[in-house]
Amino acid sequence: MTSRWSAGAVAVAAGLLVSACGGMAMSGAQTPAAVSRIDAPRPAIIPAPASLTTAPSGVYLLASGASIVVPAGDEDAKKAADHIADLIQRTRGLTLTVREGDARPGDVTFARSQDAQDAYGLAVTPEGARITAGSFGGFLYGGVSLWQLATQSTEGPAPIAALTIQDAPRFGWRGVMLDSARHYQSVEFIKQFIDWMSLHKLNRFHWHLTDDQAWRMEIKQYPRLTEIGGWRVDAGAGPRADIDPATGKPRLTGGIYTQDQMRDVVAYAAARNITVIPEIDLPGHASAAVHAYPELGVTDVPGTAVPAVPGDWGIYVTLFNTSDETFRFLENVLDETMAIFPGRFIHLGGDEAVKDEWKKSPAVQARMRELGITDENTMQIWFMTQLSNYLKAHGREMIGWDEILEGGQVP
Repeated sequence: MTSRWSAGAVAVAAGLLVSACGGMAMSGAQTPAAVSRIDAPRPAIIPAPASLTTAPSGVYLLASGASIVVPAGDEDAKKAADHIADLIQRTRGLTLTVREGDARPGDVTFARSQDAQDAYGLAVTPEGARITAGSFGGFLYGGVSLWQLATQSTEGPAPIAALTIQDAPRFGWRGVMLDSARHYQSVEFIKQFIDWMSLHKLNRFHWHLTDDQAWRMEIKQYPRLTEIGGWRVDAGAGPRADIDPATGKPRLTGGIYTQDQMRDVVAYAAARNITVIPEIDLPGHASAAVHAYPELGVTDVPGTAVPAVPGDWGIYVTLFNTSDETFRFLENVLDETMAIFPGRFIHLGGDEAVKDEWKKSPAVQARMRELGITDENTMQIWFMTQLSNYLKAHGREMIGWDEILEGGQVP
């Protein structure tokens, strides 16, 4: 097999992974010598390893009572081993002990190597399994591949055909985006989503937290962002007719993530070799924020007020204004964001920013003349550059959607 890991692996439905778990059950009384080659399922690993070679014969039985033996004092190896032992116990019913020391027949061994970031080797023989890696990610992914092989059968000790794997990611960034702004998901759901990312060896969780339809992330300096911006009446006659007896108004739906919850998600993801990249979408997709704090919008153009957080899909024309006060707001938001998310990148959107309000705004046009800017796309580049520079000054970097470049390159 010659294919490498890619972000496309996420397209593999969870059911495909589970469907690989219907192998032959084994009796706990069997020993490795009693197992024939045909008793082990054909190896199935998602994504396909860079190199997988099966031996002509030989089967390893992974059974309860075996150990995962890690190098003395190796925190990365132990953290990965603890995670894999827990995963195997929960999903396969086999209890493995993580320890240091000498390996015995039937054990799984973790050993340090010079492999690159997230790369690993996995060797399976009738006597046991050996995972070599030079990083936490490598140990974790080697363990995940072993778990996939072990879950191809469902009862008793897990028969795994003797094989050798050498694997490394083709792409350093293997990401998935989850839009929690338009559709709120519980923290429990998000953790399950992260679990599936890890099992597919994905390592970047792009978390879309703000949009026209909601502002989900708690910013303590601006509580109305979530108190007001995190809730809406969904689209359609049904939701509008669903009157909340407590308020006498249509029932609000939605939800928010507190800073403690977001930190919990960040830690949960890091334990699975995943970095969380938050997205705060701007200068467009600003309706929820402007509804919560109207002074952030283009207030000098008639008809630009946002009377409610939108409940429908679509591209809205509401933009943040370009005043110094709005930039102070955005910088304060970024300060709190950076305190929650320790990763290098902060996503600032930049997409689908319809410029109608800026074109009609005397204040924005005056700012453009002051800056010597002659068109609104270039004005967006200036807008994004201010925030990019602010992030750089704090050791971070801005990323965004491709429309961010429509007015030119952000320095």
